[in-house]
Amino acid sequence: MDQLMRIEALEKKLIELMEQESSVYYLNQRLTVFVSLGNPFERAQVHTFRGKRLSTIFQKIKMHLLERPNRYEWIKIDLAKNFQICTFEELNERVEQTRKNYFRHGLAFDMKMQCAFLEEELNGNAMLTQDPDHPELRINLKNMTRYVELQKRSVPQMTFHPQMRCIVFETISLFEEEVPVRLRTSLPAEKIREYPNQHSLNSEITSVVRQASHYLAEQVQTNGRFIYGYFPCFDKKISFYNSLRHASTLYSMIEAYEITPDKVLRQAIDRAKFYLINELIVTKKDRAYVVDWESNEVKLGANATALLALTQYMKTFQTQDDLELCRQLATVILELQQEDGHFQHVLAYPELTVKEAFRIVYYEGEAAFALLRLYEQDRDERFLTSVIRAFDYFLEREYWKYHDHWLSYSINELTKYRPEDRYYMFGLQNVAPKLNFIHDRETTYPTFLELMLAARQMIGRMHDQGRGELLNDFPSKQLEATIERRMHYQLNGFFYPEVAMYMKRPERILGSFYIRHHSFRVRIDDVEHNLSGYCQVLRSNREEVGMP
Repeated sequence: MDQLMRIEALEKKLIELMEQESSVYYLNQRLTVFVSLGNPFERAQVHTFRGKRLSTIFQKIKMHLLERPNRYEWIKIDLAKNFQICTFEELNERVEQTRKNYFRHGLAFDMKMQCAFLEEELNGNAMLTQDPDHPELRINLKNMTRYVELQKRSVPQMTFHPQMRCIVFETISLFEEEVPVRLRTSLPAEKIREYPNQHSLNSEITSVVRQASHYLAEQVQTNGRFIYGYFPCFDKKISFYNSLRHASTLYSMIEAYEITPDKVLRQAIDRAKFYLINELIVTKKDRAYVVDWESNEVKLGANATALLALTQYMKTFQTQDDLELCRQLATVILELQQEDGHFQHVLAYPELTVKEAFRIVYYEGEAAFALLRLYEQDRDERFLTSVIRAFDYFLEREYWKYHDHWLSYSINELTKYRPEDRYYMFGLQNVAPKLNFIHDRETTYPTFLELMLAARQMIGRMHDQGRGELLNDFPSKQLEATIERRMHYQLNGFFYPEVAMYMKRPERILGSFYIRHHSFRVRIDDVEHNLSGYCQVLRSNREEVGMP
């Protein structure tokens, strides 16, 4: 479809939406339409058009495109609406009270909308951050000026002062792919694609899993080491590396392969596995240590996630080649367990002396889950006994209060072998008190979905075993409603082209997941947890309809 036909389709859809809504579209008797034109290799160009009638504006847009024969892969249309007038001082206070990068409105600094920006432009260019030259401001005039110059916009000379009049506005947003896609604004979420029914959402989640796993595959270099991540606003690569996250990301890629098998993904999995075994794991006296070379540490969690990745690999690809290495990794985990059941967390390398007795609760849940996954394939009772001892400790100290997704995974796994009331109650307490918080949480926080889905699988086992009485006080309907909400809400953290196009180099981060309040950070573990959660969604959907 040529560009003019694409614009006409967007115009038609926009008229339809305007007729459905009761919003204010006129400012000073003019409509304002933003047209964003994007390609994978550069930041989108945004053009502003004003007029008394929508038809007149779209004629201007078509003429603009005819004068610029460059083909654009992405076209996004935003119609400004619901304008609020405030002072610059009031705006600055409002931005200061908003979570970083969660300002959901467009801004204009003149009544003719000549100096106006979409929220994607504001956040994608760090314009709503502290200005180094004016520390009292949360409007970064330096970044704003640089962006205007890069866009080659004709903007009137602005004098910013406390009583200057500013305009805050919303938009109706459409993104053009094969057909116009409505980007629904549901505050405090950003604009997210509208899905008319559950079937279309499931189809979208499958596509997201495929894209995210493909993104991770592209990050695996020839030697098997990942490109660790980016800060995409200005295309800054993250140079730090973490062996635990290498292993856990590999685990999520193997999970994704089971859902959407792909030759390129399999090759990347094998390269990343090779790097894990040959560069990150050191074996000594029938023991295997995953070493974090940047900090010279051996972490309980790293040994556990390596064990998870390798057991998942053996299960998925029907091999026993790494079983002995898995036993060696598990031996270290067993030796880190103390008499009362808890684990030491960090060893110094190469001394292998205790560096930190405790670092983060995640490590213990990872260790228990990994030992159970190895027990599934190698019925050595030491592994199950170790987990039972660990949960004696967790129960005594009420570890369910941490609401940790790894503990949810591990208690679900443990109840396959020991379906005892105390374990089931631990799993229920691990999730139930957190549901209100999860449902209303502003950030995408991907591990919440993993936490809930593992608990739901455990609850299914309880029903199968006739243990429904344990669920009398459990908010089952609230769990289902919260899972449903988070399935939608986490897509707010996916780098769709309509979000990526406002970053410096969209192709670097397309199909990944980002953390908005960390400057849109994309890191392999940010992608990994979203990927694992959505794999669980699809797996549970398949089980409901009896698919293998």
